[in-house]
Amino acid sequence: MNKKQMLKEQKRIKQERKESEKMFRNDNGMSDSIKIAIGVLLFIGICFVAVNIAKGNWNLFNKNNRPSTEINTNMVIVGTMFNKEEGEYLVLAYDMQGVEKDLYGYLGQNYRGNDHLYYLDLSSGFNSNFIGDNSNIVNDLSLLKLSGPTLLVINKDQITASYNTEDAIIEFLNSK
Repeated sequence: MNKKQMLKEQKRIKQERKESEKMFRNDNGMSDSIKIAIGVLLFIGICFVAVNIAKGNWNLFNKNNRPSTEINTNMVIVGTMFNKEEGEYLVLAYDMQGVEKDLYGYLGQNYRGNDHLYYLDLSSGFNSNFIGDNSNIVNDLSLLKLSGPTLLVINKDQITASYNTEDAIIEFLNSK
């Protein structure tokens, strides 16, 4: 072989080596379409996060975003409302998501009587089995039904009195 042919052969070998290296680099488990799809999803995710932060939906830098660790010990559910240690206490049941939340919340905050006052949220899923069209105030939890704002006076695991109207509840709380 002469020198020219050898140089041509070396060039051809280099070219084949480059092509085979390209094939091996592209065949490392991820095709170009998968890489593009991942890149597009990543871009959409970054845009989504940036838009929500810019709109104020996600205030990541505010201490108020930390979950509250406070437990409201004045809240009860129907299943546990007879488990209190006090002799006589009150349970004010109302929809804390509804229209009456302001009135009954105000009444509860301003209650200054001697009996302990607990709150029962009628909008809670835990209490949904005890809500009916007509009130049935009994000591048997399987038969108890509340139809709206109700004040229950409980003494030693027994309901001793109940008030179902706004006026009756206000009058009773103001008299204590």
